[in-house]
Amino acid sequence: MKKKLSLILAALMALALLTACGSSSAPAATQAPAATEAPAAENTKTFQFEGKFEEQGEYASMLNNAFLLTLAADGTAVCDKYAFANYDASDADSNPTYTQSYLSGKWKEVEKDGVPCLQIKLAYVDASGNESNGTTSYAYDVAGEYSFEMTYPVTPGQSYTRNAVMTGKEGTLYADDNAFIQAYKQEFVAPESIGQFVDEEHNVTAYLQADGTMLVYGGFDKFAEGKWSVTDEGVQVSVGGSPIAVTNEGSSASFSLERTMGEVTNEYTLVCADVTALAAPEISEEAPYTASMEMGGNPTTAELTLNGDGTGNLKVFMDIAVTYEQFGDAVLLDAAGELEGYAASIWENISHAYLLNADKSMLPVAHVWNADSLVLIALDEANMKVQFPAYSMERDGFTYVLSEDGTQLTVTAPSEEEMGAFAQVWTATGAENWTVGGNIAAKAE
Repeated sequence: MKKKLSLILAALMALALLTACGSSSAPAATQAPAATEAPAAENTKTFQFEGKFEEQGEYASMLNNAFLLTLAADGTAVCDKYAFANYDASDADSNPTYTQSYLSGKWKEVEKDGVPCLQIKLAYVDASGNESNGTTSYAYDVAGEYSFEMTYPVTPGQSYTRNAVMTGKEGTLYADDNAFIQAYKQEFVAPESIGQFVDEEHNVTAYLQADGTMLVYGGFDKFAEGKWSVTDEGVQVSVGGSPIAVTNEGSSASFSLERTMGEVTNEYTLVCADVTALAAPEISEEAPYTASMEMGGNPTTAELTLNGDGTGNLKVFMDIAVTYEQFGDAVLLDAAGELEGYAASIWENISHAYLLNADKSMLPVAHVWNADSLVLIALDEANMKVQFPAYSMERDGFTYVLSEDGTQLTVTAPSEEEMGAFAQVWTATGAENWTVGGNIAAKAE
């Protein structure tokens, strides 16, 4: 039995050896030819895309850009960037606001999910050849026009990005870079104004508008909004609802204003050489109260319209119907109905109490308590303003501490010398200790 098994194994091994080595007697026609690839057809197609990102407000000159993306026949992709909000339309080769090859990469024709399209890979490549902010996009043909959404870094190498919708076609859109610049160039138009405060050294201008609005620009960027008025004491201004100290000397006036960019804060001194020519602004009674605020890095102007029936509208990126209670010059808002989605997100991140100013500006505050004849206004977590509405009197300089359970309020008044005439009001109607609930404060027993 063992001998028979050995003969079978030997025969199998011999057969395997012949199969592995081939047989010299096999007909030539049965030998399979070597696999070969047909040479790839040379690509002659080119494409060009354009797009832009634009928004209003602070940093617009850095954020607002137009893009020219060229897909060359050799499979390379190059995207130029033009910062048109800097208002420089000079030659592309020497224009400091035009960046050639801001992004670069490769492209090819592919099928994605069975649909023909262009695959476009882009990244920022620094001088040493290091890549960052890499993306892969797909552009589809719709009636001869291709489009895709391009993500680009605001600062190369960083995660802070914006999106621009790019549209294009086979062939070229512009003869050269300069033709592209001319298509997107803009001219700066200063806001209408009846007067200006200027810091010439730092190119900062506050434009005073006829309706009492003040727009503050650093170069071409509007970075703050406020209000202005003229009284017997001179010019008064506020920014974001907060009064700014103005120095009025004879026919001139000046004020200081800070601007923070990243971790750097700059202070500017703005001067109006002749305020005698300024007519008092015409502020409409129907005009909304406004305040500058920022949400998630997006600056905006909040607008509050109050109706006479306890209802109103608060606009912060979108309209939100509200109800309100007013105590002195302060209002407490409540949403008029159940909020959902984006509206609910906005409502959760903004103040619901505001101090209303005569110039139609408003200041977001922490809370407001109706305290019989007084109104206690928590400006922030520590400082307080007290109003005596019956005689239109008020005084800053108070501080307060609210208990952890929110039921006990301790108020510390400034010195009688600081309070002046208001000291008599506080002595007669104020107190150090209060019991609070909701928006009502009562002197503690």
